Amino acid sequence: MGAHIRRVPVSGTWVRHVPAGGRALGTGRRGTAGRFHRPGEIALYLADSMETAWAEWYRALAERGRSPADDLPRDVYRISVRLRDVVDVSAAAGRKGLGLPAQMRPAASQRPAFQELAATLRAEEAQGVLYRSAARSRAPCLCVFEPGLSMLRIEGEPIRVLSPPPPPRGLRT
Repeated sequence: MGAHIRRVPVSGTWVRHVPAGGRALGTGRRGTAGRFHRPGEIALYLADSMETAWAEWYRALAERGRSPADDLPRDVYRISVRLRDVVDVSAAAGRKGLGLPAQMRPAASQRPAFQELAATLRAEEAQGVLYRSAARSRAPCLCVFEPGLSMLRIEGEPIRVLSPPPPPRGLRT
């Protein structure tokens, strides 16, 4: 892919929330597209913290014109990650070198470029992509592709969230 691709190992505890009763590591080939996947592709998105996970949730709700009450209750999981081959596009210079937007915006118009990169990375058998949250620009997020899913483990029991948490500081929608 070129000199602009930085491959890094990623480990630690990350956060994901799903509709109550949903599978913590559940993915599917149906559904809507995301920044790093098209319908029919497997992708599991994780946040560095609860604040970032909720910021991404509020951003997604705003994009779909839904209220928080429409999307509750939710189960929050802590997920242990041990990946060895993740492409790091968290720096603006690296994104620009790949022909991607330097600024990650919460806009669907940016998705095609990131989805195209992800398709190339899947073909190269990368385990995922490390990037900055569009909803909370200083926070890292991780998109795990199918080859990396076997390297994820659930830590403990989920936390059931029945009412919306306050919107995190620094939220962009």
